[in-house]
Amino acid sequence: MSATNDLLQDHIFIRRLQAVIEKCYTLLYEGKDVPFGDLIKIADMIEQFVDNFHHGKEENSYFPETEGRDHYSEEIRKFVLEHEFGRRIARRVRVHLEEFLQGRDAREPLARYLKTYSLFILDHTSKEDRFFTDVKEKRALSDGEEKDLKKEFERMKHECVRKSGNMAEVLKQLEKTEWAN
Repeated sequence: MSATNDLLQDHIFIRRLQAVIEKCYTLLYEGKDVPFGDLIKIADMIEQFVDNFHHGKEENSYFPETEGRDHYSEEIRKFVLEHEFGRRIARRVRVHLEEFLQGRDAREPLARYLKTYSLFILDHTSKEDRFFTDVKEKRALSDGEEKDLKKEFERMKHECVRKSGNMAEVLKQLEKTEWAN
């Protein structure tokens, strides 16, 4: 699998997380409970997998490699700005989650920011999917560049798993919970 395909596969995983987030904020808006541990797992996945790992692969490796090709620099600049927007939403999710865990009335703002993050995921990944597909179709990266990026992604994956555990297993657990079904 190429580095470009690897990023597209990440988006499939991230949209699975989005579906869990959507179920979560819907229940919170309805006044129903979601286990605190699962709320923490969701926030951790947003921070660790989406931001640190996936956006890290894009910002630290893939985007610098593709930026000067085929007039991609403007699109990349927009994606990086959107990543920062996502980080700001994620910080608000964490703030309101901490308040909620401490027993404060933070259900509504937590649900609101989870919903905002969910919408961010859908919008952002769809735009990046078009970008990555264009890079693939135009063969903007050589096979060697794709291979080198893929090696770097594997190194980053091992580092992420070492620090945060297996996020794929965490997502599977969340998808199987009673509240998420």
